Amino acid sequence: MTEFDLTTFTTAIQDRSRSWESKAITWELTLGPTRDKSAAWVICESTHTAAQLTVWTSGEAELDIASLTTDASTSTHHQFADRQDLEACLDHLTKRLNTPPTP
Repeated sequence: MTEFDLTTFTTAIQDRSRSWESKAITWELTLGPTRDKSAAWVICESTHTAAQLTVWTSGEAELDIASLTTDASTSTHHQFADRQDLEACLDHLTKRLNTPPTP
């Protein structure tokens, strides 16, 4: 099994932090305890959307997104092989945080 380096995740989050903050998106990054399958996660919130992306050292990831205006939510499982996979997921997350839901 290929190990996904959580430093890649934390660096990618830090790289996006200014862009998020400039659009009034709040975020908090957490590193979980060291285990056989460690995890890190980021919780983000815009005026209309809340989200959490959790990434494990196994490369598995879970993206949970909820509308704060309609209460609709989605949960999507991902398998990251490299930073490109992570960046694609973060692009999707950022788009959702920046796009108000349609009524």
